[in-house]
Amino acid sequence: MRVLASLLMVSAVAGSGAFGQQPVFTPEMKPKIDAAIAKVLAETGTPSAQIGIAEGGAVVFTGAYGLARMEPAVASTVEMKYGVGSVSKQFTAAAAMVLVERGKLRLDDPVATWFPELGHAREITLRMLLNQVSGYSDDYTEDYLTPEMATATTPLAIVKKWTSMPLDFQPGTKWQYSNTNYGLAALIVEKVAGQPFFDFLTANILLPAGLTHVIDLGGSQVPEVPQGYVHFGFGPARVTPREAPGTVFGAGQLAMPIGDLLLWDTVVMKRKVLKPASWQVMQSEYDLPDGTGTGYGMGFFLEAQQGRRVIEHSGGLNGFTTLNQIYPSSDVAIGVLTNAETATGKLVRAIEDVVFAPVAAAAMKTNEAALARTRTVLEGLGQGKLDRSLLNANLNFFFTDQVVRDYQVSLAPMGAIKTVETLGSNERGGMTAWYYKVTAANGVYGVFVYVTKDGKLDQLLLHKY
Repeated sequence: MRVLASLLMVSAVAGSGAFGQQPVFTPEMKPKIDAAIAKVLAETGTPSAQIGIAEGGAVVFTGAYGLARMEPAVASTVEMKYGVGSVSKQFTAAAAMVLVERGKLRLDDPVATWFPELGHAREITLRMLLNQVSGYSDDYTEDYLTPEMATATTPLAIVKKWTSMPLDFQPGTKWQYSNTNYGLAALIVEKVAGQPFFDFLTANILLPAGLTHVIDLGGSQVPEVPQGYVHFGFGPARVTPREAPGTVFGAGQLAMPIGDLLLWDTVVMKRKVLKPASWQVMQSEYDLPDGTGTGYGMGFFLEAQQGRRVIEHSGGLNGFTTLNQIYPSSDVAIGVLTNAETATGKLVRAIEDVVFAPVAAAAMKTNEAALARTRTVLEGLGQGKLDRSLLNANLNFFFTDQVVRDYQVSLAPMGAIKTVETLGSNERGGMTAWYYKVTAANGVYGVFVYVTKDGKLDQLLLHKY
């Protein structure tokens, strides 16, 4: 769901673990990976992680580390099913392409073909939904549980609400990540297929791909273990509830063990299950009217990191995050699942440091007003103070007294802020996301914020750098 995509992508590029040589996994790498993963979990306070590597069309390594539940203590195992959040979008897009191949769907038909009652239904096509260029605003931008997502509902009710709002931009003219697009795309698949979306997905994508352990978090199969956790600032890992039934659907409803996720990567790399032409469509970026590309296909971010092509997607649910990266020229994939809200980027970098040669990172542009506003809030929180006039309603809801205390305990020992460096930005949900590296008197940490059009903060999350 909540993707944390840009934060994780920026972290992956900005760290030392980019690429330089052809990776070849060998058993001798396992102790180095084990040690690196344990170090990251300890540094970030992440309770557990599943990690895996696929190479040459096969899953060559999987591992589970830490505690899937802290009290009572339950060790993570590679069989446990972790929520993969927005990585689910790849599966939703693939399900749609099954119907395209069968002639039951056409990508360039308008939404009104199936749901004429929805807002802007005649202006927006299925292709626009899957390529994230519809203009529909994001129903779940925040990386914390909002009141709306804590309330049980139906996918159609969410879609009706968010498609009735004004568009963020004219359809097809701009790229902007939106979970609304994929909730609606899954509803279209469900309607055309004439059966529940997850049933169609299972029969036509999951089982043909050999993925036999995937579950639907919107159904009745939700496991008690692993448990999801969040940190407020750098406070302790705290138990957090999952999103309510009906809220995630085709944008982020899947959970699976790491072995199934890596098996999916081999299907993607070898272009199985779907026709090669369908994979080509899914992994081609949408061209905007000004001739620029979006860097996104249908459920895949399409990037060049340090001169090497990377196909990837991250995913976040409340208390769970995922990062899944494919390196096509090397025929390699790396996947990470955790039961906390951060650390996946750092975990992937740690694995890359073992299998790839490190290279340097590039500098990013910044926005001084957003940076100054973020710094003001951070300095206040370090003193246990919070100017709530700088926050919007959602972030004021998030910052309970306990959260403020955890942030104060986290930031006070860091001391005075010396510098704030911008790592990158993007737009989502009608807001601008900014990613910062903060150097303080006694430490370094990362910050991820959303800034609304009227200048207020919608999100402020910390992560250990």
